[in-house]
Amino acid sequence: MSAKRNFVLKSVLNGKPHLKSLCETKWTDRHDSIAIFKSSMSDIIEALTNISEWNELDSSSKAKTLLTAMCTCEFIISINALSNILCVTAPISRILQGIDNDILAAFECIQNVVTILENMPTNCDTVFKQIFEESCLLMKDFEIEVKTPRLSKRQTQRSNHPSETTEDFYRVSLFIPLVENVLKDLKSRFLSKQNQTVTILSQLIPKFIVDVNDEKIDSIVSIMKNGYRFDDDLLELLEESQLKSEIQLLKEKWKSIKNEGGDVIKYALTAIDQCNGILYPNIKTILYIIACLPTTVASAERSFSTLRRLKTWLRSNMGQDRLVGLALLNIHRNRDIQIDEVIDMFAATKKKKY
Repeated sequence: MSAKRNFVLKSVLNGKPHLKSLCETKWTDRHDSIAIFKSSMSDIIEALTNISEWNELDSSSKAKTLLTAMCTCEFIISINALSNILCVTAPISRILQGIDNDILAAFECIQNVVTILENMPTNCDTVFKQIFEESCLLMKDFEIEVKTPRLSKRQTQRSNHPSETTEDFYRVSLFIPLVENVLKDLKSRFLSKQNQTVTILSQLIPKFIVDVNDEKIDSIVSIMKNGYRFDDDLLELLEESQLKSEIQLLKEKWKSIKNEGGDVIKYALTAIDQCNGILYPNIKTILYIIACLPTTVASAERSFSTLRRLKTWLRSNMGQDRLVGLALLNIHRNRDIQIDEVIDMFAATKKKKY
């Protein structure tokens, strides 16, 4: 917010990565911003110390306030604990933004992350011990006292957990609640009943249907029977035995292809072309539904970010066609465009007066 203060920080960082702001939509940027902040904490404190000695009242008071907030035992342990957890969730955020992921692959990655986080409270003595030791070394460099906050019987707005040591207090009051909160958010977002339903139906993709057992077939049939309505006229005639026979027939088809050394399709969109609508009418409909479900919506969000850069006040009178064209050029700027083909297409259109 100030070029003068920013210059002080840049001079202290001396070529290190500059701080990033917390983005509201891009979680990968949040991971990066916290990681950069943690690695550059000593430089940030040095810059704030220099600014706090200025004669300018506004800058020096803000710098002192930030220094007071940062140079505390709670803040140092919190940033280290958060960084440790984000090291587990950061890779999954980048994987989910890929364009080649399907629902099952994403679900498997998320389950692995949830399993790691679920093991953290169980092994919190070992995990948090390392975090606390790292925090103590950092606080020693900054000359910060390692202490437990003052406890009060009547205080209800902060943790008052009884503990024998400082490490026990922060493990119970800070680390375990943080892990549980992240786990709760992950499960509510990714492991809800609706998402698990889609995951079960994704077993109809040829890559996975060859390994489907009778128990999974029954669960797939139950979901298709109770959760989806394809044709109201044939709804009463649709029986579980018919759905089960479709799945078993499709399973045997791809099982024989796999045994003969053929390529087994692993994407729903490709499997639709190989699924006969007469033999497998209901399965083909499910594959259409699965193919339309994106793993994430990162691509759509990038288009909104592009519009914010294109639709400036200098281009406020731009027409819709021109805006769409510029947006497509910016979004798909990595594609190779043949200039000669563009000229030929433009020349083939009707003459226009400009």
